[in-house]
Amino acid sequence: MAVRRRSNWYIYFIAFGIALVFALAAIFAFRWYLFPEDSDPVGLDKTGELTDDFRPTAEHNFIMLTMLSDKESDSPDLYILVEYEAVSSRLTFIPLPVGISMKSEGRTLPNVYAAQGAKKVTQVVSDELGVPCSAYVKMDREGFSEIVSAFGSLTFEVPKTLIITDGSDVETVNAGEQKLGDITMFRMMMFADYEEGNSYRYNVIGSMLSEFINQNFRKLESRVLDMFYRMLTEKTDTDITEEFYKEHKAALLNSVEYASSPAEYYIPYGEMSDDGGFVISENSITTIKQKAGLA
Repeated sequence: MAVRRRSNWYIYFIAFGIALVFALAAIFAFRWYLFPEDSDPVGLDKTGELTDDFRPTAEHNFIMLTMLSDKESDSPDLYILVEYEAVSSRLTFIPLPVGISMKSEGRTLPNVYAAQGAKKVTQVVSDELGVPCSAYVKMDREGFSEIVSAFGSLTFEVPKTLIITDGSDVETVNAGEQKLGDITMFRMMMFADYEEGNSYRYNVIGSMLSEFINQNFRKLESRVLDMFYRMLTEKTDTDITEEFYKEHKAALLNSVEYASSPAEYYIPYGEMSDDGGFVISENSITTIKQKAGLA
């Protein structure tokens, strides 16, 4: 008598279902690798690291306003516009006269800062010069010294012998090639006696800052650039965010890799107004925009 075997079809069905679940789970787990999104910028990963196919564009440009004071609670005595043009790897330092006329506000930079703070100064400078400032950094002597000393010293051709009066301390910096540390750099920028006037002072400041970058920027590996960002957020008053930093990090690393001397400076020119303010020439404003990649 023949025995009728029972069907095991349900076992195969269960096995097929389990295999399908594992396959879908694997596809979901590796979906970014198997099906990369086209919306990601070419050559830019989510951490901002530089990749072989990275190409800088105008989207990586930025403009920020740097303000320097002696003490944290002090109003800034020095205002410097910093423009980064990513395609040509150009970083331009532009010292701004503290007495610059703010037509929209009717006040000078120190007046605006005292009344409404760093954010408002940044907005006013953007409006007056027609350049969109992305961020600001306000640092005092301590923050400046810690950041500068972390990246090295400056070998600088001092144009003339300078007398620096810093409170009760008097320092002489002789003309000629000198190796300057963070404290002497700060004092030369803030307290040196420049008999020739502010224009001469701003030329020395711009030259010092651009030379400092050109001499030290090749040391800025990715981890060092990360350290610089952390120091900025910890040692200064700034509105730079981690998102902003990561959006521009690859372009900065690209400049470190391929640019030989990316930093330069520009001194705006103009004339004094009837109320004692300094009015920047329209031609000078055009140059500022060009260096930012805006014209």
